[in-house]
Amino acid sequence: MKDYPYMYARTSAKKAKLYTERDYDKLLKMDVNEISRKLEEGEYSKEINKFGSEFKGADLIERSLNRNLANTLEHLLKISSEDAKPIIKAYIRRFDIINYKRIIRWKQTDQSEEIEHILYPIGTMGLSFEKIREASLEEIIDRIEFKDSDLDYRSKIRECETPEEIEKCLDQAYTQEIRDIASSTKSKEFQSFVETEQLYQDIEIALRLKKYGVSREEITERLASDSEVLNPVLDAEDTESAIEEAERITDASGENLEELEHSMEQKRLERALATLHREPLGLSSVIGYLVAKTIEIENLRMIARAKETGIQNQDTIRENLVIA
Repeated sequence: MKDYPYMYARTSAKKAKLYTERDYDKLLKMDVNEISRKLEEGEYSKEINKFGSEFKGADLIERSLNRNLANTLEHLLKISSEDAKPIIKAYIRRFDIINYKRIIRWKQTDQSEEIEHILYPIGTMGLSFEKIREASLEEIIDRIEFKDSDLDYRSKIRECETPEEIEKCLDQAYTQEIRDIASSTKSKEFQSFVETEQLYQDIEIALRLKKYGVSREEITERLASDSEVLNPVLDAEDTESAIEEAERITDASGENLEELEHSMEQKRLERALATLHREPLGLSSVIGYLVAKTIEIENLRMIARAKETGIQNQDTIRENLVIA
């Protein structure tokens, strides 16, 4: 029987292998091929070797990173206790939600970009790339269902009509699911983690919509929570004032909206990782590792793409890394 101390010990071992600030500094001095070789020496060796004969450069790195994340999540499910599995599955479902949203947007374009390049190889969609290409947008939407979830996503989606509304409904349904799961646990730290995630997400949504002149009522409909903490941002007269309120709430900072969002991501990560210390043998330790692992994947992907395009210098790349 797997228990929390066992699960914590395994995730702690994994956490110790995550890239540090010093590791990133070394990667920033390398070209994309050197980065591939560096990844091959560590935790990404299996995936680099698997795709090495088929892909090169940033494509090789991106495929390997995605597959490594999928393998990591699958392994965590295997070593987790029974009451932790629903939480990890719910975390994994966020990638399903991202994938469905990307497919919906892809179907509305000229589809010149390969669908394999924009999806995470993670989750339970059960749709092959061939099926995605052949199916119509309506058929894709009709197939959205998660049999391992207690929440009926299909009924939520039926309430929506346009692709944009369906994306909103997917986000709100997922928020409801993860909130319900959090409230069913005895982990106050995990509940706090979920609330913080939703708050930061809602602040970003509110700032973006406010920038484009969307009304307060319409913004509120898009948000996952009804926290009164958000009121100062929603009531702000303009984007600049809204940014100032967001800075006060999150303790983040930035000269513009993009910089603020990056700073907020850093603060969110710092708070998530802090749960590793406050509840060392509980669920939050696993979630903290998952967050850190996901951030590492995004950092490495960004470095590889920036190096391959050659349009960003080291200082610019480093400023966009999320390191806590």
